[in-house]
Amino acid sequence: MQLKQGIGVESEILRELKALDSESLLIDGKEIKASQCYHFESDPAHILYNTNCPDTLKSRLNSILSKYTVGYEGRTS
Repeated sequence: MQLKQGIGVESEILRELKALDSESLLIDGKEIKASQCYHFESDPAHILYNTNCPDTLKSRLNSILSKYTVGYEGRTS
């Protein structure tokens, strides 16, 4: 996916992703940061999910990325 044009678009995505880390997730009895469930790349813009990534987090990540990309539909799998 292509990032929308504008200064600081990638920085804004990273800021929102970093904010997710302030909320802990409980997965398999362990408390982890959201960033331990996914990997973000900007060229081209996409998110890779670990198998332990909950659907609720995937939805939030897709929502963030869709604000800053052209034609991003997101994936939950």
